[in-house]
Amino acid sequence: MIEDKDYIMRLTHEIVRTLIRLLFQKDIDRDEEAAISAEMAVRYRELLSMIRDGQINEAENLLLDEMEPDNPAWFEMALLFYEKLGAQPEEFLEAHAYTQDEVVDGLRYVVDTCGYGDLWDTISR
Repeated sequence: MIEDKDYIMRLTHEIVRTLIRLLFQKDIDRDEEAAISAEMAVRYRELLSMIRDGQINEAENLLLDEMEPDNPAWFEMALLFYEKLGAQPEEFLEAHAYTQDEVVDGLRYVVDTCGYGDLWDTISR
């Protein structure tokens, strides 16, 4: 079971990393700060703070309430949000009524909504 959770964490990271490399020509493993646009930096920091405080569902709701599927900066921020969320230990997520599967589901929803579902299918195989 632990191996499955580690696999999901790695898969989430690699999907986000690949999408950001393909769409934004940035490598989150080399320069994470450069991956967030100035336009979204303040909101991104707020969302990360909410995750750290255990307000995961509230942070996700805020992210999705502000969804801008046609705004590349929002899409990039949403990808990084789910990457950070997916990096949290399963115990932390469960303590705050969340799971790794929900991370993947949320990420998939955002990717599909922003029009990149075909890339998801290719990358996640």
